Amino acid sequence: MAKRAIRIAFLTHLEWKTAAAEVVSRGIKVVHNGGALNPRGLYEATTKFLAEKGLNGVKIAWVDGDNVTELVQRRYESYEHLDINGLDSAEIGKDVLSANAYIRMRGILAALNAGAQFVICGRCCDASPPMALAAWWYGWRLTDWDRLAGSLIAGHVTECGPYSTGGNFCGFKAIPRLWEVGHPIAEIEDDGSCVVTMHEGSNGAVTVDTITAQLVYEIQGPAYLNPDVTAILDGVELEGLGPNRVRLSGVKGIPPPPTTKLAICALGGYQAEVSTYAVGLDIEEKAALQRKQILGRLNPDHFSKIAIDTYGSVPEDPLSQKDASVQIRHFIQAPTKDAISEFKEAFLFCAMQGYGGYHLNMDLRTLTPKPFVTYFPGKIEQSRVNVQVHLGWDDSVIPAPPLDESRAFTGQVSYDSTDPVDLAEFGDTNRVPLGNVVLARSGDKGGNANVGLWVQRDDEWPWLRSLLTIDKIKHLLGNDYKPEFRVGRFELPKLRAVHVVIYGLLQDGVSSSSLIDGFAKSVGEFIRARQVDVPTKFLSRPHVGDSL
Repeated sequence: MAKRAIRIAFLTHLEWKTAAAEVVSRGIKVVHNGGALNPRGLYEATTKFLAEKGLNGVKIAWVDGDNVTELVQRRYESYEHLDINGLDSAEIGKDVLSANAYIRMRGILAALNAGAQFVICGRCCDASPPMALAAWWYGWRLTDWDRLAGSLIAGHVTECGPYSTGGNFCGFKAIPRLWEVGHPIAEIEDDGSCVVTMHEGSNGAVTVDTITAQLVYEIQGPAYLNPDVTAILDGVELEGLGPNRVRLSGVKGIPPPPTTKLAICALGGYQAEVSTYAVGLDIEEKAALQRKQILGRLNPDHFSKIAIDTYGSVPEDPLSQKDASVQIRHFIQAPTKDAISEFKEAFLFCAMQGYGGYHLNMDLRTLTPKPFVTYFPGKIEQSRVNVQVHLGWDDSVIPAPPLDESRAFTGQVSYDSTDPVDLAEFGDTNRVPLGNVVLARSGDKGGNANVGLWVQRDDEWPWLRSLLTIDKIKHLLGNDYKPEFRVGRFELPKLRAVHVVIYGLLQDGVSSSSLIDGFAKSVGEFIRARQVDVPTKFLSRPHVGDSL
């Protein structure tokens, strides 16, 4: 498996027109983290590809050390969970498939300093490539915390490509030509600040709002942890400089924690799913009957998870059967294939005695047992991760510089607004969807969902931060919020943004979650659809998405 575990798409990109020749002839540095579980394999494939193009003598390096699978499999020690106190990797079953540490940019920097033009990495942090390139270009010291932190956030806002240029953006209606959009470019400056832009003539748009959306995406609090630096986000600021140019500044840095993130993947068992549909009236009763009939024929001890959930609702006086249809999704997980077969037999047995109008997806291949992976986000001491740089042109190996200075991380700060304004001071209100005036972007980190919510005008900011208390967020989550969850909250005042993390919403993470939206991509859109009392004076302005 490891021999194939690389991103060959990297070579497809180099093969586009004359891209490879242009890159090599102009001496452009290329740092790529698509080596996955086999960075050496991608190094070899890249070397062969360039040679076949007649591009010889290119200095290519590869970085490894992130793969600590054997260390974790030996089970000589356990690893603390990233954000759940008291939980460690001993909870994982014996079938650990892979374990990778998120490695710092120092290996990449060492390769660049040694003269590499191409650097191939495995599981380095997403922002490590641009951080290393900026540090190499400007000659930064490894303790230039503010500069490193700025480049970290430059990497963060560009790492998801079109997510910064109009993709996954709640204001998408205002983005011109939202297809085949351009990718973002970060012009990083010597002080660590940057200007985000894209190639002239590209589709999509780079605006303060599209960059805000990506900046608040998948962060976990005001401290952005990284093995090279911890970025402090409270003072981050965005400024529009003109069409498709946004300056990002105000990020501060402190020494990183002595640990780094450890991604452990283990075989979780087997899973399957199938959907039926209920139409029209009595949807809740139809779903309840479905659960009762199927569960009555199963031994619950044979399963690790059985979720029979409804998705959607029927509008009043629906105008089509499509409008009146609600999905009932059956999702099961079990230690054995036999248990999945037991569920399939029960499901088919009940089909002819179901609720009125019962029908289903006719492709029952989704009921075939398939293995699934459980994900455990842990922590490992950086000193245990042996990062090495392999210089392909002379077969030498050099170590990455060690971490000499660190600072223990004591947890994310969470708070309600320290000086809330009485909501009555904003005058008359109308009950409308929150999204009429508030933008949002949401995402995942393991089992946690994060949501950033912001407004576009200064006079709306005191209202938003006063409205969106921790308790209000729980209320807006409605039936999706459970007592075992917790909410973390902080503010980004210069972005007019409230950011929240809902710990546990995604169960154990997307690889094993029973939720359709295991990535939490739409949690922000759900919250924007909830109705709240919005000051009438705000509603006379263009709605979100009507204009850039």
